[in-house]
Amino acid sequence: MASIRRRAKKSDIDRQLSTWSKRRIASWSLFGLAALIAVQHLVAHAGWRPIPISMGWQDLLIGYPAAGVLAVIGGIVGDPNPRV
Repeated sequence: MASIRRRAKKSDIDRQLSTWSKRRIASWSLFGLAALIAVQHLVAHAGWRPIPISMGWQDLLIGYPAAGVLAVIGGIVGDPNPRV
């Protein structure tokens, strides 16, 4: 009986949910990374610099713009009905 189930094709819903789960994981990972970048940037401006590079480079590379871009990409990846 189990071998019959293994050989059975996945239904359309199963395939859609499988893809959606991977997209959700990727989306929430990007949102989490964006939050970490934003918190690090806030802490760096508060005076504690855990990353030993100048504030100018931190503003350009790992500042709020980078966090915003990652959050937007996370929102695009998280769309259940991609139009691409």
